[in-house]
Amino acid sequence: MTMISLFPIAILLIGAATCHVSAFAPSSRVALSSRSSGATALELAAESEVSFDDLDGSALQIGVLRTRWNDDHVTNLVDGIKAGLKECKVKEESIFIKEVPGAYELPFAAKLLALSGTVDAIICCGVLIKGETLHFEYISEAVTKGIMDVNLSTMTPVVYGVLNCLNEEQVKKRSSSENGGHNHGEDWAKTAVEMAIMRREARGGKTKNLKELEAMGFGSKESGKEGAPPEKKERVFF
Repeated sequence: MTMISLFPIAILLIGAATCHVSAFAPSSRVALSSRSSGATALELAAESEVSFDDLDGSALQIGVLRTRWNDDHVTNLVDGIKAGLKECKVKEESIFIKEVPGAYELPFAAKLLALSGTVDAIICCGVLIKGETLHFEYISEAVTKGIMDVNLSTMTPVVYGVLNCLNEEQVKKRSSSENGGHNHGEDWAKTAVEMAIMRREARGGKTKNLKELEAMGFGSKESGKEGAPPEKKERVFF
């Protein structure tokens, strides 16, 4: 009697579990399309699926924080960032680049730069490659959360330009446009410009320094005139 009454419940549980798994499973149509096109997972992930409108960043100042760890790959990504910013009309003298030792130091440096009030957006650029220990997972999670926290706590766009790859081949596919790859630095640059413009529009077309930051000695007051080019801001630490 007990077994008969529990049978419908068991059927329901099995059905629910099946629905749960299928909801998170990759689409069979996508998988079939990938197989039929002959594209590998490595190639698909390396491609850029983000499109951008024409962006005018001529009035913006962009900060780039890059790591010395995995220097060759990061240098390639920074070259991509410079190319992307140039395409968006960002002046070369309006691009600030500073090095930090590794990815773990990126959020702290980004917080300092954001509080200085000298840039409209920041791009954190680095490369993490998985090794034999859990070091990769811990650093990746900490850096990801740290960069997001800087975005929200300072209201400054901070672009996540950190590659998290399983091997060097994956890095090369994402840091260079050679051999069918795509330099993601170009996309990060355009993202920074788009978000910086959005921030300015949300603030009425002006970059306003918060009073508490001025009291701390960060940044400088702007002219506040509509359409006027931004004044050159004195960089303290940066």
